Amino acid sequence: MSFRRMASLATVVSLAVASAASNAWAASDPQGFVQEEQQKLNALLHQPASAARAAQIEHELDFMVDYDTLTRRAFGEPCPLSMPTCVDHWKNDLSDANRAEVTGLLKKLVVKNYQKNLEKTLDYDVTFRGTKDAGGDTKVRTEAKSKAKPRDPAVQVDYVVESENGRFKVVDIVTEGSSLTKNYYDQFDKKLRDPNLGYANIVQKLREKIAAP
Repeated sequence: MSFRRMASLATVVSLAVASAASNAWAASDPQGFVQEEQQKLNALLHQPASAARAAQIEHELDFMVDYDTLTRRAFGEPCPLSMPTCVDHWKNDLSDANRAEVTGLLKKLVVKNYQKNLEKTLDYDVTFRGTKDAGGDTKVRTEAKSKAKPRDPAVQVDYVVESENGRFKVVDIVTEGSSLTKNYYDQFDKKLRDPNLGYANIVQKLREKIAAP
């Protein structure tokens, strides 16, 4: 999948972040955690656009998303269960400096795409469909439905949530069956296997996406 396609996927993913369900949940379970964070983001969206609001959105996403784990998954640690021939590039091919660099870049790209698209998704309702165990992961299942185009099919969005020391974090997002981290892995794996591209090309493409309007 191309970087352009992954950027489009991030637009769809933001549908499920832009709108909160009406009932409050205590963040004592994965679904409650995701729903509470959506409520906070939804409230921010109704404030006038400003640098302060953008900073608050980034702060909430920092609390919600584990960028370190997301990046490790994107480089094959752990490998996607559907890919038995997967290579752990995170362990085998990246230095500590590489890991810090790509984690920072992926965070910037994810935050940029959320902030860019949140305003476009205010006309969507999100319905929570409970949780599902998938290969040891906990998926919070949601459906995003357009208010403006009610005949359009709902967009299925699953949040992959992990818990560490009682804290929940989103480590992957699966939209219509397409995993964000697996899509990144597919792209990064091809580049790392190509001696004419490699790590330098990954960094170049990420920087280009971050800098693009």
